[in-house]
Amino acid sequence: MSNYPAYLSYYLREFAGVSTATFRVPPQASATLDAHKQMSFRLPTNTLVSCKDIRLVFSASTTDNGSSKAARLPKASALIERIIVTAGGIQIDSGVQNQNALTQALDNMKVRKHDPVDSHSEMYRKVSGVNAADFGGGDGAAGNTSAEKYDSLNNATQFAVSLGNFFETVSPNLLDLSLMPEVVVTVHLAGNSVITSGKGCLAADGDDCFTKPGDAQATYTVSNYQLLVPCYSLDDGFMYQKVIQTRMADTGYLTCSWTGYDAFSDTFSGVTRCASAASSLDKIIAVFRDGGYTGRNGAIPIAGMNDGLAQDETSVSALDQSDARGMNYLSAPMNFTAPMADLPDAASALNGSAPEVRQEPELGFALNSVRYPQFNATLSQWYQLTKDAFEVPSTQSKSYMEYLSNRFVMAIRLNLPQSQALRAKSGLDLRGSNSSILLSNTSGVATKANSNVLMFLESTKELRLGAGKTLQVIL
Repeated sequence: MSNYPAYLSYYLREFAGVSTATFRVPPQASATLDAHKQMSFRLPTNTLVSCKDIRLVFSASTTDNGSSKAARLPKASALIERIIVTAGGIQIDSGVQNQNALTQALDNMKVRKHDPVDSHSEMYRKVSGVNAADFGGGDGAAGNTSAEKYDSLNNATQFAVSLGNFFETVSPNLLDLSLMPEVVVTVHLAGNSVITSGKGCLAADGDDCFTKPGDAQATYTVSNYQLLVPCYSLDDGFMYQKVIQTRMADTGYLTCSWTGYDAFSDTFSGVTRCASAASSLDKIIAVFRDGGYTGRNGAIPIAGMNDGLAQDETSVSALDQSDARGMNYLSAPMNFTAPMADLPDAASALNGSAPEVRQEPELGFALNSVRYPQFNATLSQWYQLTKDAFEVPSTQSKSYMEYLSNRFVMAIRLNLPQSQALRAKSGLDLRGSNSSILLSNTSGVATKANSNVLMFLESTKELRLGAGKTLQVIL
């Protein structure tokens, strides 16, 4: 009945000899880590591993410093700066600098949020979502405001994150590690600036103390870090092994693919350049951050959110739809702001009086002098282009104001739709050319001074597994 669709067909596939196991993999060294330190893990060998389901679990806490009493953790993934994957000493994936910013950019363009139970997807202002601890500050006494700390006794962990782009996107996802040398994963932690350093609350500050920086940078530590690795075996009378051996004999190797990224950082003054020699350049992504994002900062409030505890519900800066109730925050390095000289606010609204002018610049990419898109796109048009690039109907932003103020991402797609799902390389082949990529302000409207711009170049990368556990990486 193969000519009929699945909903009209009667069949059942059977796989014999399947067994499963989940291992908790300890690190090579288990000391408590602070900012910029690293941890390494050796994955199990001679087994099938479900790569996208591997989780790094850990406990994390902040430590206040000086008047920075309201030290808070960001989203758990923001603590990861880079993830490097090697096999037998050969670097398969060198990772990407600013992995946390890339993860935030990708998350901003997703319809669904991370699991709030174990990802710390929302920053906690006064009460912890982990253990209902009250961080204080409501009584106007600065000394009663406490940092965000969690119990690490008895191997306790509160947070879980995936292992980055390679493990999330590699195809096939069920990777046979018996075909590879020993795989080692090295995770580098981010700097202390990813956590907030809000000052202790004083009566005069009201509820705004959380967003105001103290006089010293707060710090964080990570402990009890381990990997949870789901493994499988298929004992079907050597049929699986025969298929692998036949394919290896026919082509000389087995092909795996994954989505990799290269990152470039610059101060945006209207023009930014980078270069690529990728075999399949699929997407160009850019985000902007205000100058000073690496310094001492309080929490950044999400534009338009309406917190009835902190402000009147008729406030002109707050939205009144149901999904804008409550207050959300981002840490400064994870807050992406459109490069406008002045962002829209209540003063720029058409409210019967003369509004202040808030002009949007027009931005565009160029690759070897070929423009993408082929017109001068405003920021509102970039929102549509970016949704098309990520193939999503909507994003995390609840309003255009939030998109410009907190979640601004611009991206252009250079490959066919659904290429990753089809395991197809269809992007631009730049091998041998080291092509120049330009991001520029194509209008006469000034952009914000001293903005940091991060450009991520997404490409399909290829790993070839040969006989005798030999490897070849094609970037």
